[in-house]
Amino acid sequence: MYQVLTLSFYLQLCICFNPNVSEIIKRFYIFTGKGGVGKTTLSLSFSKYLSSENKKVQYTYFTNSKLEESPHIEKSMIAQYESLGININPLELASCAQGYIAKKLNSKTIASWIIRTPFFTSLINMIPGFNYVIFLGQILQNLEDDPNLIVVLDAPASGHTLTMLEATRNFRNIFQNGAIFDDTNTMLNRMNEKNFLKINIITIPTLLSIQEAIELKDEISKSNTYEIEIYGNYSLKTHSNSDLPEFLTKKIENEQFALDSSTKLIPYNVDFMLSTSESCLIKDLAPSMNNLV
Repeated sequence: MYQVLTLSFYLQLCICFNPNVSEIIKRFYIFTGKGGVGKTTLSLSFSKYLSSENKKVQYTYFTNSKLEESPHIEKSMIAQYESLGININPLELASCAQGYIAKKLNSKTIASWIIRTPFFTSLINMIPGFNYVIFLGQILQNLEDDPNLIVVLDAPASGHTLTMLEATRNFRNIFQNGAIFDDTNTMLNRMNEKNFLKINIITIPTLLSIQEAIELKDEISKSNTYEIEIYGNYSLKTHSNSDLPEFLTKKIENEQFALDSSTKLIPYNVDFMLSTSESCLIKDLAPSMNNLV
């Protein structure tokens, strides 16, 4: 009896002192990678997973990149995702810019007028990355306003994500003082806090996609200490079959070659799911998303 109690007590201690998934979850996740690698599906599945862990999660994406562009918001798509229990927050550039200016000037009316001026529109469109810095600032403000919130950003493709991160640092370095310096400095300090940000780079099993993912990780790591991992979205690797059509067999062989060349660089692979609808795929993938925490 004493031995049983001792073992039970020991196991409880292990549970207490061994950090579980809940304790290592970050506040901000960025999903990025080459276009078409499945980062939207995986970031939605990841959001679904976090929700199942009783976390307050917000899946977000940028609806446009220029002020004169109409926001791309599909209400049917949002309704579909929200039916899965995923909280969707599309970010529109004009709204984010207006919110930032209103906070600085303490006037929504003046901010509304400023963002409609040709000068301000040209300013955002001419300065590389300024739009993404505005988006990033809005996300960090949302996290500041709600200490319980976790944001999952379905970010633009690799180059745009790199621009977003580099522009924030560049603005801090260019403006040695003033409001922009203070704001970008605060943003960078926040993102570099321990266990705050993680960047998940998604790739598919092609040499081009894997190489782009590795280069993106290397570029971001040059001037940042963010936690970054590469994850493979490998749709066909578990379905190699000699009865398959020749073009599929060749595809699987090429994927396997890419896999073999990058085994040590990619710690986790998302396996094949048989679901045919996006909603089912998001739900089926969700339980395995703990590996992306």
